[in-house]
Amino acid sequence: MSEKKYSMWFAKRRESTVMDGVKEHILKVLDTCEEMENALAAILKKDELSARQAIERLYKDEKAADNIEIVLNESLAIGELESKEREDLMHMVKRIDHIADWTKSAIRNIEILMDAKIEVPEKVWKNIQHIGHRVVEGAREVKFAVDCLGTDPDKFLVHHRNVDIIEHDIDDLYFAAKKELMMSMSLDPRVMFVMRDIIHGLENAADNCKEAVDLMHIIQTANR
Repeated sequence: MSEKKYSMWFAKRRESTVMDGVKEHILKVLDTCEEMENALAAILKKDELSARQAIERLYKDEKAADNIEIVLNESLAIGELESKEREDLMHMVKRIDHIADWTKSAIRNIEILMDAKIEVPEKVWKNIQHIGHRVVEGAREVKFAVDCLGTDPDKFLVHHRNVDIIEHDIDDLYFAAKKELMMSMSLDPRVMFVMRDIIHGLENAADNCKEAVDLMHIIQTANR
């Protein structure tokens, strides 16, 4: 399908169930990421109650995103597009959903540390918070890219590029944080093990931001 046909399809279906669902989906995914950031901010303030409340909201938002993904896949299965175009859209929705999945994975490991009452140095939490903040920015750029999909190719490319920049930044932050963990001999080995999984989850969330917008770009430029 040509870019022009894709643009016409998206414009025609802009208020359709599918496109409304895609927009609703990314909003819930973004909510999930923002609650992760809220939890980290509360942990740094040593406000456990607020951190746990943010975590509970995160779980609800991630579950809501999953439910929307199911409905979207059902709608796409009976939609107007040919199989290849339908498959691209389904993969795009899945990648967006994986942003929330990996964010949830990171927060589950954070909850493990909280439940175990393991003391974590403030500097380590700040490194995690920095990565988490960039994940939120990446998810927000994915939301903006969705808003432009098929309607404003120039603005879409701006947000696509922003996601690329954020993903590269998170790669650097990921390896810096991992290196610091490995060199911090005074850290409890349990902290090192769980923190590795936390930063891995956040890095994967960022990777899926990039993969989602890459798929959007394919959708807009296929068979040009």
